[in-house]
Amino acid sequence: MFIEVPFAGVGSGRAELTWGQRAMVQAMAREDSWLPMGGCRALPPGTTLSEVAASLRYTMERWQSFRTLFRGGMQEVVASGVARFEVVVSLASGSGVSALAASVEARYRAAAPDLASDWPMRMAVVCRDGVPVEMVAVMPHLVTDGLGAAIMVDESTRRVPTPPVGLQPLDIAAWQQGPQGVRQHAGARRHFARHADGLEGFASVVASPRYRKCLLESPSLAARLPVAAARFGTDESTVLLAAYFVALSRISGRSRLGVRQVVSNRFRGGLSDVVSPLTQLGLCVVDVPSSFPEAVAAVARAALPARKYAYYDPLDIPLLATPCFNDRRTVSTTSFGAERAPGPGVLTFSAQAGPTEPLFLHVDAVPDGLRLIFDFDTGCFSADSVALLAGLIEELV
Repeated sequence: MFIEVPFAGVGSGRAELTWGQRAMVQAMAREDSWLPMGGCRALPPGTTLSEVAASLRYTMERWQSFRTLFRGGMQEVVASGVARFEVVVSLASGSGVSALAASVEARYRAAAPDLASDWPMRMAVVCRDGVPVEMVAVMPHLVTDGLGAAIMVDESTRRVPTPPVGLQPLDIAAWQQGPQGVRQHAGARRHFARHADGLEGFASVVASPRYRKCLLESPSLAARLPVAAARFGTDESTVLLAAYFVALSRISGRSRLGVRQVVSNRFRGGLSDVVSPLTQLGLCVVDVPSSFPEAVAAVARAALPARKYAYYDPLDIPLLATPCFNDRRTVSTTSFGAERAPGPGVLTFSAQAGPTEPLFLHVDAVPDGLRLIFDFDTGCFSADSVALLAGLIEELV
């Protein structure tokens, strides 16, 4: 059963895709995935279907991203229409409800939406005895990035009555085509051309299985990282990125390396609270010193222009086959009680669902630890080399 929810928001029109949207479209093609994000969450006791409908209406009306159709390489924001959410009835209780919600999420993730005809977010409510218990919401990264999703959840939960802060996607597209956007892109293009010149990529060979995933969960890395950042007078992401550079240099034998770093771009004017994809890959190139302290200083210097010029039209920047780095943490430190010493990291391997970059390191915070996720192309990096890389990063920090 579906419940229809009429909505009427502010702003409509048709425009070119923003740079962040174009970057997501490219990533979807490279990874052969519609890049779903979202999941399940328990609803507060006593939540009604009318309240769920009101929440969906609020989301559709507040943010252009959720009432956008993507047609012919353009974005079309619609002012009014009808959204809907699915109502799934559970006969089970307890964990059975959560299992049913998880199965709905898996069903949504398995089938790509028709982004030219349907609203990008799919939503369901699992009810028991007629009462909503869990909500499922799944959407493509084309709607927003992780930070934008966090803003959306926070503001919709608090039901913020004032208009959204900052630019909406149509405003962003207009700025990018204006004189300031043209100057920003031109500077980024010069940065990529200057630093990518002569940069050696990681050529791929035939291998099977082609794509794999490696996870390192390390309490000791989480405990030592804040200490290292304080010692070097920099932030934790820079220390991790420097360790990544040094480890890559040691396993590859190369002294000059480029890493594409995911940059939020939310430090720019009018973009801090935007619910739209803004993250892009900046190019950080370093002549890697053998000394780790010197490497941290070199990476800190190189990361500044990399972040400055990570805002550009990706259709006009050549794609590079370099390793990538993405620090996804929102909380960057972990505390350990005096009675507990941080334990060693645990390394595991699994299959990767689909294509990925030559090597992509994602960093997540987990309870009492730090999780490093290495998605890698086995034609570029062997499992043994990735295991060595993970161990070197932990050892360096």
